[in-house]
Amino acid sequence: MGNTNEQFELGMEAFSGLLDEFRRGNIANRQREKQALDRHLAEMSKRWDRQFPGFPQERYAYASARGVRRRGVRDAYLKTIIVKLLEAERDNLPNRTVVNPACVFGRHARDMARRLRDFKVIATDIFPGSNWLYEQVILRRSPGNYEFRQDDIFEPKVQAAPAAVVFFGACGSLSDAAMDYAIRSSCPYLMCRTCCHDNIAGNTQITRRFTLLNLFFRFKNFSYWWAKKKLKGHYFSAKYSADQYPRSTAARGMSHSEEFIEISRNSVDSDICRAIIDLDRYLHLTESEYGVWYKGEVFVASRDRTAKRHEQM
Repeated sequence: MGNTNEQFELGMEAFSGLLDEFRRGNIANRQREKQALDRHLAEMSKRWDRQFPGFPQERYAYASARGVRRRGVRDAYLKTIIVKLLEAERDNLPNRTVVNPACVFGRHARDMARRLRDFKVIATDIFPGSNWLYEQVILRRSPGNYEFRQDDIFEPKVQAAPAAVVFFGACGSLSDAAMDYAIRSSCPYLMCRTCCHDNIAGNTQITRRFTLLNLFFRFKNFSYWWAKKKLKGHYFSAKYSADQYPRSTAARGMSHSEEFIEISRNSVDSDICRAIIDLDRYLHLTESEYGVWYKGEVFVASRDRTAKRHEQM
């Protein structure tokens, strides 16, 4: 699939439309944001729903305290998609290895391993303590096809040539690094949920607003800033500095790094800003010859050889 197909045009139209909404200041207002998102993402949402029906309907904006608390609902839905697709395609895959970067506790990776018995699931994270703590606290034996490896997704050492890269809320640029890992590995599948859009490009500042979520994220970003200053932090990398955003060639023709940082700083309280960042990722993936479906911070992407097959499913 090249840059002239329907999915690319849908992404360009949605990105351009939401970028215009941001420039006109139509953000951080629930009613105006909902109207704009419904208008600009309508065709992309229809395309998703035709392929993956049953997307969890949310009463609240993702950029709200209640919306953030319900991320687990989308994770459960995403895992169902992962299991269904990989089981259906297992005889057509080059191997049966799934890599879950930035796994933290490894909870989702273990769940994948239990449900995908014919696949090996490798969970990676730069900090091994969380995986160890989960095992000690839960006191539940990990599946035999589960393996944890300490690894830095910004400088990945795991060369498993995976059949699928999956993740469930990799903060900021960790999402971009995991996506690039899939691209460099020529991975047939990338399936994920992004989060913490405010932390792309090492950003730790957010636009101050008087909401509970904004207060929480200000506290979170203060701790990130402190870690970045004192310890260099695990959430940041010079490889994903501000000048690397937007990620896609197409988006760079419409925006620039300074504007993208401003978008990230408003993303805590704006679903429009979150979608702009994700749509840039969508375009980056299409430019890398992936067929991409996107809705509500959730991505399903497949290499060209499998994308055409999915359009027929």
